[in-house]
Amino acid sequence: MGTFLEQVAAAMLAEHGGALADVAVVLPSRRAGLHLRQALARQSGAALWSPDILTLPDLMARLSGLRVMPMEELLFEAYEAYRVVEGTRARPLEDFIEWAPVTLADMSEVDANLVGLDGFYRDLRSWEELEWSFNEDPLSEHQQHMVHYWARTGKLHAALNQRVLALGAGTTGLVERLAVERVPGAFTWQRIWFAGLNALTRAEEQVLIAAQEAGIARFAWDADRYYLDDAVQEAGDHLRQAVRRFGPGIIPVTDHLAAGGPRVQVMRASNAVAQVWCAADRLRAMGPEERATTAIVLADESLLPALLEALPGDTGEVNVTMGLSVASLPVGGLISGFVRGAVRADERGWLLADADGVLRHPMLRPARGGGSMERALDTLFNTRAHRLDSGIISGILDDKDPEAAKHARAVFAPGAGIPMRTRLMALLAWAKRTVEADPFATEQVYQASLIVGRAADLLEKYGHDAAPTGWTTVLPRLLRSARIGFFGEPLTGLQIMGLLEARGLDPQRVILLGAQEGTLPAASLERSYIPFELRRAHGLPLRDSGDAVQAYNFLRLLQRSKEAVLVHVDDAGANGPSRFIAQLEHGLYKGRPGMMTVATARVPVPVRGAAAVMIPNDEETRARVRALLERGLSPSALGTWLRCPLDFWFRYVRGLKEPDVPGALIGADVMGSALHAVMEDLHRPWLGRPLDADTVEAAIPGIREAILARFAKDFSLDHLSQGQPLLQTGMAVQAVENYLRAEVRAVREGRRITPLALETELRTQGPLRDQIPGLDPVFKGRLDRMDDRDGVIHILDLKTGGADAKDLELKELNLDALRGKKGHAAQLLMYAWIHLLNNPDVAEVRAGLQTLRSAGASDGIYLKLGTMDRITRTDLPAITALFADAVRALLDPEAGYAHDPDNTYCVFCAKE
Repeated sequence: MGTFLEQVAAAMLAEHGGALADVAVVLPSRRAGLHLRQALARQSGAALWSPDILTLPDLMARLSGLRVMPMEELLFEAYEAYRVVEGTRARPLEDFIEWAPVTLADMSEVDANLVGLDGFYRDLRSWEELEWSFNEDPLSEHQQHMVHYWARTGKLHAALNQRVLALGAGTTGLVERLAVERVPGAFTWQRIWFAGLNALTRAEEQVLIAAQEAGIARFAWDADRYYLDDAVQEAGDHLRQAVRRFGPGIIPVTDHLAAGGPRVQVMRASNAVAQVWCAADRLRAMGPEERATTAIVLADESLLPALLEALPGDTGEVNVTMGLSVASLPVGGLISGFVRGAVRADERGWLLADADGVLRHPMLRPARGGGSMERALDTLFNTRAHRLDSGIISGILDDKDPEAAKHARAVFAPGAGIPMRTRLMALLAWAKRTVEADPFATEQVYQASLIVGRAADLLEKYGHDAAPTGWTTVLPRLLRSARIGFFGEPLTGLQIMGLLEARGLDPQRVILLGAQEGTLPAASLERSYIPFELRRAHGLPLRDSGDAVQAYNFLRLLQRSKEAVLVHVDDAGANGPSRFIAQLEHGLYKGRPGMMTVATARVPVPVRGAAAVMIPNDEETRARVRALLERGLSPSALGTWLRCPLDFWFRYVRGLKEPDVPGALIGADVMGSALHAVMEDLHRPWLGRPLDADTVEAAIPGIREAILARFAKDFSLDHLSQGQPLLQTGMAVQAVENYLRAEVRAVREGRRITPLALETELRTQGPLRDQIPGLDPVFKGRLDRMDDRDGVIHILDLKTGGADAKDLELKELNLDALRGKKGHAAQLLMYAWIHLLNNPDVAEVRAGLQTLRSAGASDGIYLKLGTMDRITRTDLPAITALFADAVRALLDPEAGYAHDPDNTYCVFCAKE
């Protein structure tokens, strides 16, 4: 029987022979036109004139004599019309943009369905009034707003149509309305074949009627009896209407689905990316001839980049119909980030975070820079300034990359008078220099330069080039609509396409990706402000119309195929397989075992070759550890070793320093040091005497000034007065104030709190002299605070972060019980052990953490041995034996240093 387009070609040649010069063919897609031309050439066997091949939008534009105005240009024309209609009440462009796209879509739909404007907008105004017509109260503010909205929109619609018609353009709907007004006189062909069409607007239907009445129309419906003859099947809704109006058409309706359909395999994939690996796995199992008759159809077009990455290396010829959106590519991220930053910049320069995002973008960082640019950027962002100006940026880059510094001066130059076009072109010139060895990246830069030029031309034309809102409005739309296409042969090899591009085509094998509910059918249909009842009353499309179109596209894809693989995501966040799959299961394939199967995709995941790092405890390492033990093992070092041995090796054996975190935020190190210093300054005058509630309370008002004074040693006051640092400062002030209020409450409730020591050194040597041959380890640490609280010594460690009381509970005293999240418990245990050893008269102590994040920070959370929250002298032998085991493990030549995968806080370990 052949494909649908082969049948159309045969019918055309049977009627016209080779005389096709005065024939037009209207198809659902341009890609279908390529296949029709091939079929005509192959079947004719001789040279012939090609017919005029059009899509429906092409036909409407040809008949009307108008071009469809792109949305970004249409928005500005609409705003000009809006300003005329509203006069002095017109809102700024940024407010207009909030609602204009949906309104313009409504206007286009009204025109495409030939709705009379006066009556339609009168009905809309009446609708809002009618809702409250039986209410004695006047219209609410919302009702008044909507009545005004529809009155204004009616005037705006007429004014916009008048403006764009004067430019020889229109919305899609206006082009269709004008096409209807100009037929049948606008037909220039002797015959028009309408092949493979489905859903029609009222205007499109009227054009087809005019062609039929003129005696020049031929119809060919691409349908299957399975859904055409069954009124329950939504996929046939639009075609049944078309057949009733225009007749059955020249091409016989197939019964491939009705007679059995293709073999279908439904594959459950664990996530979105697993879908593309499933497709790649299927391709590997095919031979070259099978691949050449296969189409991978993407219901979710965002899968394209991952799919291209996953294709087998021996796939052979591949043709991709969709292209990649520039917005989704690195250059799109670079431009979007730059425009966002430029809009927020002022005379003081760029926000640090915005500048960081631009300067660290991969398209501005040379692949073989040897790390010099990275070091320059680290220097730049360690300035801790809240804003950076052009001079600071270029000055630091000058030493490392003078050429980059020159570009930076042009891109970040101060002054509102420099056009955004100039800055963006300088940015792209910088990117071009960096990526010139990469052809694909260079193509991205080229396409982006065209987009920037187009955006600038539009903004200059309409007088919005100086307004940041104009750029943030136009540029993202252009970036989304522009695509970088792929070279390929559209008639041979593996075909990769979207669901719409598949219309009219008949691949033998189909692999459909994204076949989950919410994607197929798509859940995100166009929004509309037109109420449902008025849409129905005026014959505008409803939600079920869109679902019917998607159902048709799905079944049409299957109707001539031999095999189909439908892949959907089956994870916790997915909505399950598409309902179209369920309809196949309970309809077409019900009671037909083996024709439709369901399986879970078991895709082999490439094994990463990187081996785990294991540092041997060789002689050199043990010598370094012995030296550390002779100098003094601190509670922090012990805690790090217990959490992650490899992190301990980097920090304490090799002596690596934790790098400063660049950026505008107040780092945890600076925050901790400042708050410790403030707390020490507050409590030092109270050492040796019980806290007085009134005295502590009187200190609270000065906390903000004290904290700001500490922060000012690292940051300017201007930096601390805005953005994230302002929030961090406020949170720090609140935390310390809450801590002091908790102390006040405790004292007034009768607690006796006497500070005994602040930021004091604890040290012991000798307890392990007899247990570790040839070594007398030193244990030392700096204790934040020690109190006498109601007669019990309290050893306290102040934490600016959070802590969990469960992490301070030790059921046993051995090394395994201290590993993982028990690092703080090990530190407190060492503090308590040293203090009891150094003070024989002390019978017991409590050791705990005071976390400033907790409202009751003054009370603290305490180390527990078993069920007891006090460490007594009877615990000393067991604790001493524990630390002896730790020292032996550190010096064990059979041991090594490896990363603990459960620890996520390592600075130096390479974590997966």
